[in-house]
Amino acid sequence: MERKIDNFLDFIESPVENDRFPVDQPTEGSEEDVSPNLDPLAPLVETIVKAADMRKAEDISAIRVSKLTAMTSFVVVLSGNSRPQNQAIAAAIMDEVSEDFDGMRTRGNGVPEGDADSGWILLDYGDVMVHIMTPKSRLFYDIEGKWEGGEEMDLSGILVPNLPPGATQAQASGQQEAQIGGGMAGLDEEEDPFWS
Repeated sequence: MERKIDNFLDFIESPVENDRFPVDQPTEGSEEDVSPNLDPLAPLVETIVKAADMRKAEDISAIRVSKLTAMTSFVVVLSGNSRPQNQAIAAAIMDEVSEDFDGMRTRGNGVPEGDADSGWILLDYGDVMVHIMTPKSRLFYDIEGKWEGGEEMDLSGILVPNLPPGATQAQASGQQEAQIGGGMAGLDEEEDPFWS
């Protein structure tokens, strides 16, 4: 027993290379060797994405980060454009996950971290972390940039395109390219109508 404790203490006191803790790398043929869309957590991520999309969340991305950290397996980042919308997105996600996954709740007694007034709501499902952010908060904190080594989950088959009446997908793709960057295209800080 004492030897195990000594080994553990040696590990804790050893320097961390590249400011990162070592994470076991997957072996070939392991679960993490498959596409994020085939991951065992994909149904939970899809439920979260669908619920957010039904509340008109924007710029939804899901990134598998299990190869980069032991803290969580997926990070879902999305934007809402108002306090009521962010609250509605969070409520819709919590309701759908609870309904589809046998009463599953966020950690911390089922209460989200942060609130709409802060510009950032976090739903912590352990293996999946959901960041509901205002465009300005998202641009400032750059969550996707922090996980740039992660694997993007393909959401094209899940998301419903937000097209104006009578518009085609080709016409809308030009508008989407202008929106890349957290929805802040063309706005500087002084013009942001939601949070300062």
